[in-house]
Amino acid sequence: MNYDKIIYVDRKSDIPLFGIDFIGIIDRGTNVIELKPLTLCNLECKYCFVSAGDYDINFIVDFEYIIDKVRETIKIKGSYDIEIHIAPYGESLLYPQLIGLIRKLWTIDGIKIISMQSNGLLLTHEIINKLTSVNLTRINLSLNTLDDELASYLCNCKYYDVNKLLDYIGVLLNSGIDVLLAPVWFPGENDKDIEEIIKVVSNFRTLGYSEKQIQIGIQKYLIYKTGRKLKKIRPKTWGYFYKQLSQLERRYNIKLKLGPRDFGIHKRKGVDTLNLKKGDIITAQVVSQGRWNKEYIAKINDYIGIKILLNKQLTLIHSEDLIGKEIKVKVIKANYKDNIITAVFPFKK
Repeated sequence: MNYDKIIYVDRKSDIPLFGIDFIGIIDRGTNVIELKPLTLCNLECKYCFVSAGDYDINFIVDFEYIIDKVRETIKIKGSYDIEIHIAPYGESLLYPQLIGLIRKLWTIDGIKIISMQSNGLLLTHEIINKLTSVNLTRINLSLNTLDDELASYLCNCKYYDVNKLLDYIGVLLNSGIDVLLAPVWFPGENDKDIEEIIKVVSNFRTLGYSEKQIQIGIQKYLIYKTGRKLKKIRPKTWGYFYKQLSQLERRYNIKLKLGPRDFGIHKRKGVDTLNLKKGDIITAQVVSQGRWNKEYIAKINDYIGIKILLNKQLTLIHSEDLIGKEIKVKVIKANYKDNIITAVFPFKK
């Protein structure tokens, strides 16, 4: 975990909060607004799809800046039935303004649910009390196994106390915070563990906790170019994955195939991203270096940002040569499902 260089993003930073995948606000055209307030992580998981935990540069976004943009986003979407989901490319509990952020979010009309993702290893009774005091609705925990040794291996850490985390799940439920266990299924690695986690959820429900209070959302293992991958494990097809879930549903009499309806997610007007498409050549002003030495943040305007990847095959450029300059870049990704824009510089015409 690299704390040597941290960039603080606020209203004066000139860094927009829309259009960039790893910080700010992600809008997928639904009633859910996803927040990414930091990139710091306490783990370097071997399977992390964004390689969190060892970035060259980390980012922390001021919560007042986020609040401003959330208000603007809700005005576009409508002030009703909004879920705020705190899901950084890192660990939510490392965000120093987390409690203040949640408290301030509840003052905005239309917010119905505030949820967050966490690996859970930083939970304490004090932290849970604070999360309860600001009425966190739900926490999604990435528990992949009940075996300490396998958990340590997957998370690339020296010590992982599963029983302690299970105890805290009970404390969270008793505190009125809903829990969703979100294990990643690594075929051939944690097959039995997935079933054990299903049993944990079933056991909590036999104790009187409802399907809303304790849920399980099994995730398919995917490999991304920008992420780490487990050796000798190949992802299965979606068809195979859902077939396996169906078998487990019948075996344990529990719903495992969860979709948007299970979380009240529905379509809603999204933030405008200028109708850019792959292949477009645009002018953007570089405002910051990114997480990696060959990654930058630029702004198209004061509202929309763009991630720029340096084309190493064409030239070697130092960051001091780019910051503050307007450059022409070529869009290589304009994904309106998640409101993310990526470009390359320099590029061949």
